[in-house]
Amino acid sequence: MEITIPEAVLLLALDDERGTALIDDSALGAALAGGAVAQLLLDGRVRIAGEGEEGAKPGRLVAAGGSTDERLEPLVARIEGKKSKDALSTIAGLGGDSGKLKRQLLDDLAAAGVVARDEDRFLGLTWRTRWERGERRELEDALQQRARALVTSDGEAAAEDLEVEAALAILHGAGALPQVFPDLPRDALKRRGDALAEASWGSREVREAIASVQAAMTAVLIATVIVPSSTSG
Repeated sequence: MEITIPEAVLLLALDDERGTALIDDSALGAALAGGAVAQLLLDGRVRIAGEGEEGAKPGRLVAAGGSTDERLEPLVARIEGKKSKDALSTIAGLGGDSGKLKRQLLDDLAAAGVVARDEDRFLGLTWRTRWERGERRELEDALQQRARALVTSDGEAAAEDLEVEAALAILHGAGALPQVFPDLPRDALKRRGDALAEASWGSREVREAIASVQAAMTAVLIATVIVPSSTSG
């Protein structure tokens, strides 16, 4: 079973013991939005317009001819013509698509047996949903092994690990690597996260696009966390 960047982000961000997210909803929403845009870029379904392109402003996302995950296809029309930061805000913001994408991913992972849904109920009402490890644990085990190998080594990722590498770079942008790997030193995780974000990515355009997604995600996190708290008085 192949894995997409948003799936890798989501699985790595889940606590296997509690069945809940290791990071708060705003950070996870931004990370899933970043993962979705990164996947669309990696698949060639969208690209970043360059200088002098007819009908497109430089630095904006434009639709391209690549094929992508059907769950991500509806996002193309939503983000076309936007800068990376605005695209992430569209997906991760209030009323955006990241919540729907999260539910779709979890439902599909549950249907595949990768995770199992468990509901905490009181007086007939569900007050918390937990996503525990499912019967098919080999996918998550392999993902965690590949992710740990990438954050504890200095080498470049193999071609089959690009999605995992992107997921780690995005989680690094969300400040989540210490939560995902609590047994590893924070300073080492930061250095490795920075290196993963600057990885080769197979092409300069995709590497620069991933970097712009990571920078945009940082801006979105600041807007969704700091701004509301500063205006709540």
